[in-house]
Amino acid sequence: MVPEFFGKWNMSLPETDYLRHMLDEAHYLRERSATLAQDGFDDDPTLQRAFVRSLEIIGEAAKHISESFRAQYPAVPWRAMAAA
Repeated sequence: MVPEFFGKWNMSLPETDYLRHMLDEAHYLRERSATLAQDGFDDDPTLQRAFVRSLEIIGEAAKHISESFRAQYPAVPWRAMAAA
């Protein structure tokens, strides 16, 4: 399911929603990769696409995080995430 913030009719969600999307996708990536063998990943193009999509969602959501919020957490690589 595509998060609602990608819809053209819903351009301004609360910042906490974008952060929640980022956290949800990070949890998915961590949980799936914890039980995954490298060859299992290499041999599964659907799973590869799912991982790429999760990274895209994280990157797109990061673009909606305000500079003032980012400044409170300078250790987080905000720009690198947004470039993904």
